[in-house]
Amino acid sequence: MRLTSFITRSGESFFWPRLLALALLAGMLLFPLLAYDWVTAPGRPTLCPLRAVTGVPCPSCGITRALAHLERGHWGEAVRCHPFVPAVFLLVLALLGMLAFELATGRPFIGNPLRSRRDVYLVFAGLVLFQVVRTVLFFLDGGWAVFRRENVLARLWALVQALVD
Repeated sequence: MRLTSFITRSGESFFWPRLLALALLAGMLLFPLLAYDWVTAPGRPTLCPLRAVTGVPCPSCGITRALAHLERGHWGEAVRCHPFVPAVFLLVLALLGMLAFELATGRPFIGNPLRSRRDVYLVFAGLVLFQVVRTVLFFLDGGWAVFRRENVLARLWALVQALVD
């Protein structure tokens, strides 16, 4: 069986997409818990592609670190890393419960909440608004120095200067 045929046939299956979602959500909670020391290390390189290129945090930057702190009971540090981490944590727990219920009973618990285009647009608008506010606060809080040091053009310029010197 080829991988592509598994993917195309899994859309017809009830259990495989739910098992995959359950595994991914469980991993989302287990990774920060098990890798706490690596995730919260001060000099750890960024894994976010947007932050690596621009030096500006994306809407999800800090969630893994925040989950690691939240799972260890450091609520203040968790909210400092990402303001929505308590809501994300509760949402993931609720989704895990619903998926477990669906897998146990063999019937859907709820429909797709984002089936309506209006709901998708509202979620997208909320993310854009959050990113705009986060970027403004980032630059007001001394982010210019981080931006000048961490964006890809600044890194290339530093590399060129190091090669010239």
